[in-house]
Amino acid sequence: MLEHTFIHLPNFGPSRERKLWSRGVHTWDDFLEHYGSSPFHRDWCRRIAGSRQALKERDAPYFSRSLPRDEMWRCFSHFRKAAYLDIETTGLSAEQNHLTVIGVYDGKKTRSYVQGQNLEDFKKDIRKFDTVVTFNGSMFDIPFIRKHMNFSGLPPVHIDLRFLLASLGIGGGLKKIEKKFGFAREDDLDGLTGYDAVLLWKAYKKQNDRDALDKLVRYNAADVSNLKKLMEYAYKEKRHYSGIDKLKID
Repeated sequence: MLEHTFIHLPNFGPSRERKLWSRGVHTWDDFLEHYGSSPFHRDWCRRIAGSRQALKERDAPYFSRSLPRDEMWRCFSHFRKAAYLDIETTGLSAEQNHLTVIGVYDGKKTRSYVQGQNLEDFKKDIRKFDTVVTFNGSMFDIPFIRKHMNFSGLPPVHIDLRFLLASLGIGGGLKKIEKKFGFAREDDLDGLTGYDAVLLWKAYKKQNDRDALDKLVRYNAADVSNLKKLMEYAYKEKRHYSGIDKLKID
Protein backbone atom coordinates (compact mmCIF):
# COMPACT_ATOMS: atom_id res chain seq x y z
CA MET A 1 0.00 0.00 0.00
CA LEU A 2 2.82 2.42 0.74
CA GLU A 3 4.09 2.51 -2.83
CA HIS A 4 0.62 3.78 -3.84
CA THR A 5 0.58 6.42 -1.12
CA PHE A 6 0.81 10.15 -1.86
CA ILE A 7 -0.91 11.68 1.18
CA HIS A 8 2.43 12.23 2.88
CA LEU A 9 3.22 14.90 0.28
CA PRO A 10 2.59 18.56 1.15
CA ASN A 11 -0.97 19.70 0.36
CA PHE A 12 -2.12 16.17 -0.47
CA GLY A 13 -5.14 14.41 0.97
CA PRO A 14 -7.17 11.30 0.13
CA SER A 15 -9.23 12.99 -2.60
CA ARG A 16 -6.17 14.34 -4.38
CA GLU A 17 -4.54 10.95 -4.06
CA ARG A 18 -7.54 9.27 -5.70
CA LYS A 19 -7.42 11.77 -8.56
CA LEU A 20 -3.81 10.75 -9.20
CA TRP A 21 -4.79 7.10 -9.25
CA SER A 22 -7.66 7.83 -11.66
CA ARG A 23 -5.16 9.41 -14.08
CA GLY A 24 -3.05 6.26 -14.11
CA VAL A 25 -0.47 7.46 -11.59
CA HIS A 26 -0.76 4.44 -9.32
CA THR A 27 2.72 4.19 -7.82
CA TRP A 28 5.74 6.27 -6.91
CA ASP A 29 7.47 5.02 -10.06
CA ASP A 30 4.50 6.23 -12.13
CA PHE A 31 4.73 9.66 -10.51
CA LEU A 32 8.44 10.00 -11.19
CA GLU A 33 7.96 8.88 -14.78
CA HIS A 34 5.14 11.38 -15.39
CA TYR A 35 6.50 14.38 -13.49
CA GLY A 36 10.21 13.77 -13.03
CA SER A 37 11.22 16.40 -15.58
CA SER A 38 8.72 19.03 -14.36
CA PRO A 39 10.22 21.92 -12.36
CA PHE A 40 6.82 22.44 -10.73
CA HIS A 41 6.91 18.95 -9.21
CA ARG A 42 10.55 18.95 -8.15
CA ASP A 43 9.90 18.94 -4.40
CA TRP A 44 7.28 16.20 -4.63
CA CYS A 45 9.57 14.09 -6.80
CA ARG A 46 12.37 14.53 -4.30
CA ARG A 47 10.12 13.40 -1.47
CA ILE A 48 8.83 10.43 -3.44
CA ALA A 49 12.34 9.34 -4.36
CA GLY A 50 13.18 9.53 -0.66
CA SER A 51 10.12 7.46 0.20
CA ARG A 52 11.02 4.84 -2.35
CA GLN A 53 14.52 4.54 -0.91
CA ALA A 54 13.18 4.40 2.65
CA LEU A 55 10.85 1.53 1.74
CA LYS A 56 13.67 -0.31 0.01
CA GLU A 57 15.77 0.04 3.16
CA ARG A 58 12.80 -0.87 5.37
CA ASP A 59 13.15 2.41 7.22
CA ALA A 60 10.09 2.26 9.48
CA PRO A 61 10.96 5.47 11.39
CA TYR A 62 10.80 7.42 8.11
CA PHE A 63 7.16 6.49 7.58
CA SER A 64 6.23 6.96 11.22
CA ARG A 65 7.42 10.57 10.82
CA SER A 66 5.99 11.29 7.38
CA LEU A 67 2.53 9.71 7.46
CA PRO A 68 -0.45 11.27 9.24
CA ARG A 69 -1.23 9.31 12.39
CA ASP A 70 -4.64 8.18 11.12
CA GLU A 71 -3.01 6.77 7.97
CA MET A 72 -0.36 4.69 9.75
CA TRP A 73 -2.35 1.55 8.86
CA ARG A 74 -0.77 1.78 5.39
CA CYS A 75 2.50 0.52 6.88
CA PHE A 76 0.98 -2.75 8.03
CA SER A 77 1.56 -4.82 4.89
CA HIS A 78 5.21 -3.73 4.69
CA PHE A 79 6.34 -3.80 8.32
CA ARG A 80 4.88 -7.10 9.45
CA LYS A 81 7.10 -7.66 12.50
CA ALA A 82 4.24 -6.52 14.69
CA ALA A 83 3.91 -6.63 18.46
CA TYR A 84 0.27 -6.75 19.55
CA LEU A 85 0.48 -5.14 22.97
CA ASP A 86 -1.64 -4.51 26.03
CA ILE A 87 -0.83 -3.54 29.62
CA GLU A 88 -2.37 -3.93 33.05
CA THR A 89 -1.85 -1.33 35.79
CA THR A 90 -2.89 -0.54 39.36
CA GLY A 91 -5.12 2.26 38.08
CA LEU A 92 -5.77 4.73 35.31
CA SER A 93 -3.41 7.51 36.35
CA ALA A 94 0.13 7.32 35.03
CA GLU A 95 1.08 9.79 37.77
CA GLN A 96 -0.23 7.75 40.70
CA ASN A 97 -0.28 4.13 39.53
CA HIS A 98 2.20 1.66 38.09
CA LEU A 99 2.52 -1.16 35.57
CA THR A 100 1.75 -4.73 36.63
CA VAL A 101 1.72 -6.77 33.40
CA ILE A 102 2.65 -6.20 29.76
CA GLY A 103 1.42 -8.74 27.21
CA VAL A 104 2.97 -9.02 23.76
CA TYR A 105 1.58 -11.27 21.03
CA ASP A 106 3.84 -11.75 18.01
CA GLY A 107 1.19 -13.43 15.86
CA LYS A 108 2.08 -16.92 17.07
CA LYS A 109 2.55 -16.79 20.81
CA THR A 110 2.07 -14.42 23.72
CA ARG A 111 4.75 -13.46 26.20
CA SER A 112 3.84 -11.90 29.53
CA TYR A 113 6.07 -9.48 31.42
CA VAL A 114 5.22 -9.22 35.11
CA GLN A 115 6.26 -6.56 37.61
CA GLY A 116 8.79 -7.99 40.04
CA GLN A 117 9.62 -10.93 37.77
CA ASN A 118 10.69 -10.21 34.20
CA LEU A 119 9.29 -6.76 33.36
CA GLU A 120 12.71 -5.39 32.39
CA ASP A 121 13.06 -8.09 29.71
CA PHE A 122 10.38 -6.23 27.76
CA LYS A 123 12.85 -3.48 26.87
CA LYS A 124 15.14 -5.90 25.09
CA ASP A 125 12.48 -8.07 23.47
CA ILE A 126 10.36 -5.24 22.03
CA ARG A 127 13.28 -3.91 19.97
CA LYS A 128 12.98 -6.75 17.44
CA PHE A 129 9.62 -5.38 16.23
CA ASP A 130 9.08 -2.50 13.81
CA THR A 131 5.33 -2.10 14.45
CA VAL A 132 3.26 -2.03 17.61
CA VAL A 133 -0.52 -2.54 17.48
CA THR A 134 -2.65 -1.55 20.46
CA PHE A 135 -6.22 -0.75 21.38
CA ASN A 136 -6.30 2.78 22.79
CA GLY A 137 -2.55 2.53 23.29
CA SER A 138 -1.87 6.08 22.13
CA MET A 139 -3.92 7.35 25.08
CA PHE A 140 -2.97 4.78 27.72
CA ASP A 141 -0.52 1.91 27.12
CA ILE A 142 2.28 3.72 25.31
CA PRO A 143 2.45 6.80 27.60
CA PHE A 144 2.30 4.50 30.65
CA ILE A 145 5.20 2.39 29.41
CA ARG A 146 7.32 5.41 28.52
CA LYS A 147 6.77 7.04 31.88
CA HIS A 148 7.13 4.05 34.20
CA MET A 149 9.89 2.23 32.38
CA ASN A 150 11.78 5.36 31.31
CA PHE A 151 11.92 3.77 27.88
CA SER A 152 11.91 5.28 24.40
CA GLY A 153 12.76 2.15 22.38
CA LEU A 154 9.24 1.19 21.32
CA PRO A 155 8.65 0.23 17.66
CA PRO A 156 8.53 3.31 15.40
CA VAL A 157 5.21 2.45 13.72
CA HIS A 158 2.23 2.52 16.10
CA ILE A 159 -1.26 1.60 14.94
CA ASP A 160 -4.06 2.25 17.43
CA LEU A 161 -7.01 -0.01 16.64
CA ARG A 162 -9.44 1.98 18.73
CA PHE A 163 -9.32 4.89 16.32
CA LEU A 164 -8.74 2.80 13.20
CA LEU A 165 -11.87 0.72 13.84
CA ALA A 166 -13.83 3.85 14.79
CA SER A 167 -13.01 5.29 11.35
CA LEU A 168 -14.82 2.23 9.95
CA GLY A 169 -17.86 2.84 12.14
CA ILE A 170 -16.92 0.22 14.75
CA GLY A 171 -16.92 1.86 18.15
CA GLY A 172 -16.89 0.85 21.79
CA GLY A 173 -14.43 -0.94 24.00
CA LEU A 174 -12.34 -3.92 22.98
CA LYS A 175 -14.55 -6.51 24.65
CA LYS A 176 -17.69 -5.10 23.01
CA ILE A 177 -15.96 -5.22 19.63
CA GLU A 178 -14.78 -8.79 20.26
CA LYS A 179 -18.36 -9.88 20.87
CA LYS A 180 -19.46 -8.12 17.69
CA PHE A 181 -16.91 -10.19 15.77
CA GLY A 182 -17.87 -13.39 17.60
CA PHE A 183 -14.59 -13.76 19.49
CA ALA A 184 -14.98 -15.75 22.70
CA ARG A 185 -12.92 -15.80 25.90
CA GLU A 186 -12.43 -18.55 28.46
CA ASP A 187 -15.45 -18.86 30.76
CA ASP A 188 -13.67 -17.57 33.85
CA LEU A 189 -12.40 -14.53 31.92
CA ASP A 190 -15.66 -13.59 30.23
CA GLY A 191 -17.02 -10.39 31.71
CA LEU A 192 -13.84 -9.38 33.54
CA THR A 193 -12.92 -5.69 33.34
CA GLY A 194 -9.88 -3.53 33.95
CA TYR A 195 -11.09 -2.99 37.51
CA ASP A 196 -11.08 -6.75 38.06
CA ALA A 197 -7.49 -6.77 36.81
CA VAL A 198 -6.57 -4.26 39.52
CA LEU A 199 -8.21 -6.44 42.19
CA LEU A 200 -6.44 -9.56 40.92
CA TRP A 201 -3.07 -7.82 41.24
CA LYS A 202 -3.91 -6.67 44.78
CA ALA A 203 -4.86 -10.21 45.74
CA TYR A 204 -1.58 -11.49 44.40
CA LYS A 205 0.50 -8.86 46.18
CA LYS A 206 -1.30 -8.91 49.53
CA GLN A 207 -2.02 -12.64 49.83
CA ASN A 208 0.58 -14.10 47.45
CA ASP A 209 -2.38 -15.53 45.55
CA ARG A 210 -0.74 -17.27 42.59
CA ASP A 211 -4.10 -18.18 41.12
CA ALA A 212 -5.01 -14.50 41.01
CA LEU A 213 -1.77 -13.72 39.17
CA ASP A 214 -2.38 -16.57 36.73
CA LYS A 215 -5.86 -15.25 36.02
CA LEU A 216 -4.54 -11.72 35.54
CA VAL A 217 -1.91 -12.90 33.06
CA ARG A 218 -4.51 -14.93 31.15
CA TYR A 219 -6.86 -11.94 31.13
CA ASN A 220 -4.11 -9.78 29.67
CA ALA A 221 -3.22 -12.46 27.10
CA ALA A 222 -6.87 -12.56 26.03
CA ASP A 223 -6.72 -8.80 25.41
CA VAL A 224 -3.87 -9.16 22.92
CA SER A 225 -4.91 -12.46 21.31
CA ASN A 226 -7.54 -10.98 19.00
CA LEU A 227 -5.74 -7.77 18.04
CA LYS A 228 -4.08 -9.43 15.05
CA LYS A 229 -7.41 -10.53 13.56
CA LEU A 230 -8.90 -7.09 14.15
CA MET A 231 -5.85 -5.43 12.56
CA GLU A 232 -6.03 -7.65 9.48
CA TYR A 233 -9.75 -6.91 9.13
CA ALA A 234 -9.23 -3.16 9.54
CA TYR A 235 -6.36 -3.08 7.04
CA LYS A 236 -8.42 -4.87 4.42
CA GLU A 237 -11.38 -2.54 4.95
CA LYS A 238 -9.33 0.67 4.95
CA ARG A 239 -7.56 -0.40 1.79
CA HIS A 240 -10.92 -1.11 0.15
CA TYR A 241 -12.38 2.26 1.14
CA SER A 242 -9.26 4.08 -0.05
CA GLY A 243 -10.23 3.06 -3.58
CA ILE A 244 -6.94 1.38 -4.46
CA ASP A 245 -8.47 -2.10 -4.81
CA LYS A 246 -10.81 -0.89 -7.56
CA LEU A 247 -7.78 -0.27 -9.76
CA LYS A 248 -6.73 -3.94 -9.46
CA ILE A 249 -3.06 -3.08 -9.62
CA ASP A 250 -1.88 -5.39 -6.81
